[in-house]
Amino acid sequence: MKKWAAILGLCALLLLAGLRAVFWSDPLPQVKNQFERDLPQLTQAAQALLEGEPAQIPQGWTDAEVFGDVVCFDFGGWGGGSSTRYWGVTYVPGDYPVGFQGTDLTGAVRSGEGWLWSENQGDNRCYVQRLAPCWYYYNMEF
Repeated sequence: MKKWAAILGLCALLLLAGLRAVFWSDPLPQVKNQFERDLPQLTQAAQALLEGEPAQIPQGWTDAEVFGDVVCFDFGGWGGGSSTRYWGVTYVPGDYPVGFQGTDLTGAVRSGEGWLWSENQGDNRCYVQRLAPCWYYYNMEF
């Protein structure tokens, strides 16, 4: 009986460690590596989408959408309701930081190598970091 309890306890710890790695880890290193590998294809896709043409996004990116003059490439996300998080990159021809889905970052403050925007009367926040000219990483938390 003690053997099964120890095995179940170990399995629970491994499950919690795995969930922590997936849900609470910083996705920036993985997004940045994939972005650097896919930059030529992402650039072609962004330009096509801004011209209203269909585009092939590189494997590993989950979606691409146009919001005004911004193209948002989603890389990952998790959660539901008020505990949701999305991350990816945006292409901004004007080369200025924007948040998730082209959101204005008025009020953002410098944070590390990027900017952090926090909602005044809520818990929404978005971290943005420039990866290359016209390209920004985003991590949006609701």
